[in-house]
Amino acid sequence: MNAPLRLLLVSLTLATVGLAMPAPARADAPGLQASPLEYIDTLTPGHIKNGYVDVSNPGDGSLAIRTSVRGFRQTGTDGRLEFFDDPELIGGISLGLSSFELGPREAVRVVFHVDPSKLPAGGVYAALFFQTVPPSQSPNSSYVAESARIGTLLELVNGPATPHHGAVAKLDLPFLQLGRGLTGTLQYQNTDRTAHPVGYRPALTLSVLPWAAHPKLATGLVLPSATREFAIERPGSFFGLLPVTITDTDTHQTTTRWVLVCTAWCQWLLLVIATALTLGVARKIGPSRRSTLK
Repeated sequence: MNAPLRLLLVSLTLATVGLAMPAPARADAPGLQASPLEYIDTLTPGHIKNGYVDVSNPGDGSLAIRTSVRGFRQTGTDGRLEFFDDPELIGGISLGLSSFELGPREAVRVVFHVDPSKLPAGGVYAALFFQTVPPSQSPNSSYVAESARIGTLLELVNGPATPHHGAVAKLDLPFLQLGRGLTGTLQYQNTDRTAHPVGYRPALTLSVLPWAAHPKLATGLVLPSATREFAIERPGSFFGLLPVTITDTDTHQTTTRWVLVCTAWCQWLLLVIATALTLGVARKIGPSRRSTLK
């Protein structure tokens, strides 16, 4: 699971503290679950898109929940998300329930509607949030209530699909590669500066000549103008001075680095060869030394 989804799974704690009185403090941490965590679709002009999110309460207590719609953008190179209020998104994306209650181990299906005519063309990125409402507190007690907030990411394209624009901005592949395979990192930048930019998951492959395989690299969503870092992992046995090529199958751009590689069982083979050479040299030196001594 990538970083944006893990971020949504984390409960966001909102503390409400009552007046300090001589009473024992306690804290409630209600749980909440939502499915799906991602909703990816293409919108058709003139057609309202309908979807739903299943929200469940796995705990033993009742929960009061309120809903909201917010936009999100990426910050940093690790895909971290930042949420913000956007009136345009609120106008184009509506939830069927603004608030509701869930009893112990109950679930509800919350419907949402997306109106393409009220949203900007291109990529539309929003989060549907479900947040528990802390119970009312007595002013005569010391009480801390926690509010859990989870959500579903909406990754939408409003209008026809457009070509992807992006490139590998940085390739960090150490020259000397040892261990169980090739390792490194790369940074990929979404360079879409068109009137209606879209985010996408770059389709990157890695090849090592003379091996013919072109496995895909694990990537994630890169929003317009954002840059994300992805790991390079290619397990296997490689030996020699070899070219490693990263290919962007969307834009057909390639980036190549030469590396000196000795990985997996090739390391043992190299050790055997080095040991054999050392023994061979020792055998040749031995007789010559005895001849000198005579």
